[in-house]
Amino acid sequence: MEIKRVWAMPNRYTFKVKPIMELVKRYVGDGHGWIDPFAGKTSPAETTNDIDEKMPTRFHQDALTFLKSLDTENYVGAIYDPPFNPVQAKWCYEGNIYKRNTDFYRHMSSCRKEISRVVRPGGIVISCGFNSGGIGKKWGFKIMEILMIAHGANRNDTIVTVERKIQSRIDV
Repeated sequence: MEIKRVWAMPNRYTFKVKPIMELVKRYVGDGHGWIDPFAGKTSPAETTNDIDEKMPTRFHQDALTFLKSLDTENYVGAIYDPPFNPVQAKWCYEGNIYKRNTDFYRHMSSCRKEISRVVRPGGIVISCGFNSGGIGKKWGFKIMEILMIAHGANRNDTIVTVERKIQSRIDV
């Protein structure tokens, strides 16, 4: 597993951060066969979704609803770049879409489960967040690469985790 740390200016749109954009291009290519349930404005995935109807995405559904509508093991990869926490969710979506913080974390866990279901064996998931958890071993994924982007001063690093689906869910 490769772990790399670089510095870059932050951007509200994750894929405008140069080292993240470069990593994503290496794996996603033209985006064919890729999904992004939290696409925002700049996702390279072919099939995009964002709950915000102002975003230039193909679908405008709650991420979990979107993922549940997709066929099992039909995608070569997924980009998983949700709001990192309930505060960011409120900021990104101009209001609190979760009644309690526990609702937010339960929702994100359900999204990871659905991503595991829709990505085919051998497929790749690129997760962005404040930790390197990704989709996880529990759902049959193995970490290939971690990119930490330091933004300096009082800003949290962005951590990008690249995983490969090596098998279906592992019962733990």
